[in-house]
Amino acid sequence: MLPWGHAAFGYILYSLYARYDTGYPPIGLAVFAVGFGTQFPDLIDKPLTWTIPLLPYGRSFAHSLFTFTAIVVILWLVVEHADQYVLVVAFAIGYLSHLIGDAFGPILSGELHGLGYLLWPLTSVPSGGTRSFVEFFLSLEFTPSLLFGLIVTLLGVGLWVYDGLPGVVDLAREYSR
Repeated sequence: MLPWGHAAFGYILYSLYARYDTGYPPIGLAVFAVGFGTQFPDLIDKPLTWTIPLLPYGRSFAHSLFTFTAIVVILWLVVEHADQYVLVVAFAIGYLSHLIGDAFGPILSGELHGLGYLLWPLTSVPSGGTRSFVEFFLSLEFTPSLLFGLIVTLLGVGLWVYDGLPGVVDLAREYSR
């Protein structure tokens, strides 16, 4: 999934969670926390594979459930105020949605070895090689996975608009005072 697909998928899941938990759509900083969580694994793994070849593959260290668990537990433990827990939950839902979003391709194609990143380093991942972000985006091809990501993006943006543009509207209110 591309960055905007991950963001939309995470927002959809978080919006559903917020409605279940509070009865209302997401608000405030939680929207930014979920957005950051949806991008976090790629912000770590892609540069450390493509730009500085420290990791074996663009889905390895930060895409591992071990890293996910460690980061969420650490965040949960360092939170000092009760109202900050919602931000940890939002980040965790965004982060986990990224891992789930990346699993769609291997699952749908029946290439389950492509899910090795989830248990890395206990399981193997392909060799990633180095490349630039520009090269990655220029080499994109229209595939069913890309189409799926575009559909998820449209649904996520639609839900965000339906929810009243949370995050952006909250910031605008805060800074217009």
